[in-house]
Parts: sequence; C-alpha cells; structure tokens
Amino acid sequence: MDNRENILVVDDKPDNLRLLSNILVKEGYKVRKVLNGRLAIDAAQLDPPDLILLDIMMPDPDGYQVCQALKANPQTQEIPIIFLSALDTVTNKVKAFTVGGVDYITKPFQQEEVLARVKTHLNLQRLNRALQQRNLLLKQEVKRRRKTEATLKQTLQELQDTQKQIILKEKLASLGALMAGIAHELRNPLNFVNNYAEGSIELVDDILADLVIQLAPDQSEALQAALAEVRANAVAIHQHGQRAERIIQTMMQHTRTEPGERQLVNLANLLKEATELAYHSRRAQFPDFNVTIETDHDATLGFVNVAPSDLSRAFINLIDNACYAVYKQQQQNPAHAPRIAITTRKLVDQIEIKIWDNGIGIESDTLTKVFDPFFTTKANEGTGLGLSITYDVIVGQHRGTLSVNSEPGSFTEFIVTLPL
Repeated sequence: MDNRENILVVDDKPDNLRLLSNILVKEGYKVRKVLNGRLAIDAAQLDPPDLILLDIMMPDPDGYQVCQALKANPQTQEIPIIFLSALDTVTNKVKAFTVGGVDYITKPFQQEEVLARVKTHLNLQRLNRALQQRNLLLKQEVKRRRKTEATLKQTLQELQDTQKQIILKEKLASLGALMAGIAHELRNPLNFVNNYAEGSIELVDDILADLVIQLAPDQSEALQAALAEVRANAVAIHQHGQRAERIIQTMMQHTRTEPGERQLVNLANLLKEATELAYHSRRAQFPDFNVTIETDHDATLGFVNVAPSDLSRAFINLIDNACYAVYKQQQQNPAHAPRIAITTRKLVDQIEIKIWDNGIGIESDTLTKVFDPFFTTKANEGTGLGLSITYDVIVGQHRGTLSVNSEPGSFTEFIVTLPL
C-alpha cells in the first residue's frame, strides 16, 4: 500500500507541470498532474489529495472558480489549496485567500520556497486530521460516558424502586399478619356468642311452649312478655354476631393473598368490601357513629389486574379517614349529616376513583404533607403511616396517581387513578 502523501498539481502549462512534478517526486511525494480546472475538480472528487497546487490563470474555469467549487463540496472542502500565479498584486492575493486558499506562491517560484510551504501545509493538514480524529474519539467517549451515566441512573432508579417495593411488601405483610391474627383471635369468642345466642333463642321457645300453660293468665302474659324480650335480645345478638363473622371472613380473604400478588378483580366489589371493613372498624370504636355512604360505579369497568390485598388496604385507609373526618364534624356540629360518596369512572387509559366526604377537611398548609411518613393530623390517635402506605401502594406499586383536594370545615376528596 502506497502511504506517500498525495499532491494534485493543476496548471495549463505542461512545462510548469513537469517542473513541479519533478521537484515533488524527488522529495518522495505522490504527484498527479492535470491541465485544466474541470479535470482538477473531477480528480479531487474521485480521489481527494492531501494538498493541491493550483494555478490561477487558466481557461474557464480559472483557479479562483476551481477553488470555490472544491470548497463548496463537503467531500473536498478540507483539502488545503496553495495558489501559484504570476499575478502578484495585493488584490489577487486577497481574492485567493478569500475564496479559500491557504497560501500564495508567486511565479517564477523558487524550489526551496515551494517545498517549504508544501511541507508546512502538509504538516498542518496532518495535525488538523489528528485533531479531528481526537475530537471524534472524544465525542464518542463523551457519548459513551453519557450512555453509561444514563444506564447507571436507570439502574439506580430501578434499585431504589425495588427497595421501596421490598419495604412496602414487608409493611403490608406485617399489616396482613396483624389483621389475620386479630381475625383469628376474634373468631373463637364470636363463635361462642353466636352459638349461645342461637341456643338462647331455642331455649326461650321451649320455655314458652312448656311453662305458659301451667301459669295463671296474668302470670302467663308477664312471663311471655319477658321471655319475648329475652328472645328479641338473643336474635339481635345472633344477627350482629353473624354480621361480625362476615366481616372477619372478608378480613381473612384479604390476608390469604400474598402482598404484591396480582389478580383480576371486580373493583366495585373490592371497594364495597373495603367500605364495610372501614365502616365497621369505626363503629367498633365509636358505637354512636353513623354515616350515609353513596356509591356510583361505572358499569363498564369490568375486571382489573391489581394486587387486591394491597389495594384493599389502601382503600380501607382512605375510607377510614373519611369516616373519621365526618365523625369529628358531627361531634362539632350535632346537626351535621355525615356523608361519604365513592365514585368510579373508566377513562381512556386509566380508572379514576374518587372518595369524597363532608367532614372536617384538611388545612391548606398540611395538604402537601399528608402522604409523608409519620405525619398525622389525628393528635394522639394516628401513627401517620396509613396515607404513606396508601401512596406507596397506589403510586409506587400500581403506577397510578393519588391526589387530594380539601376545604377546611367543608369537604375532602381523594382522587385515585390506576392505569388500565
């Protein structure tokens, strides 16, 4: 392979071409010779040289036009061009540099001058190419590092997301274990309550059948009334015991599902179960608590793919907060009618759930903090983890959104969106 530097010599005088060619070849350069501007442009495009020696005074196109054509072509615009001409006025030289020449040698030229300038510009060309190559390598390295940095950032984000998921899973697993333990402990005494209530009903019926006929009419009526009241109490105990049993069964169903395990579920049913659990939990704490709960579910929702146990706990937290808010509002204003509204809507690519209450509301300066861990507005009553876990479940685990609007003393509305 010929590694000699390639010089293109352009002159319409054959004698000048031979002389320049001999000088350059003796110095070890590879030389190509052309006699006019058209051939020069074609030769430079076909095999771009390292340097061009270009005469100005040639038939159309002249040297200036050839230089302009070469500089206009991206393939040849970086080739250094040295003009050789008998024209030695300042105007000619200025024009030569203006159209893109790098140097100007006046004829008749000296061999030493030509070689010195050729070597200088070939050196500069080599340095320029080396610089361009280094710039290219530098750009590639910057690009590679940016790509690596982006990959590291993505990996770090994935690790942080995974860590959050693990922490959330542990929280929910602990919560589920606690719920299962409570439900299990309640089930045994509740079975006694149900069984003895049912037995009391049967016993009262037997007493009524056997003893009434043996008593005087006035005694019989009094005894029947007393036993009827006992029986009514036993029936009420039995009914509420069965209701509590259904609640415990619902709790147990939620605890059987592993945290994070996704299933196709009916969202309306999931909300209904969460509402019952939250409501009865508040009823157990405040026996005088009562609230009107309105629901409006989109009939086109169908089944959604979610982690039901986790999402149910999130809904329980939101509805329990609504129950707390309306109860506190009623305590402050006994004439207040507590109301909670739960609505669902199917949007283009997501599901929207709104949980609204006409409770005490949330002050504007605390709205931005309600999802922070350990932040609570329930003085001496809350842990500050309910809404934090709810946010992690909806946003972190299900890739949804959770926001809140409120007006103190008027209402609070939590808005949940889940991707379809």
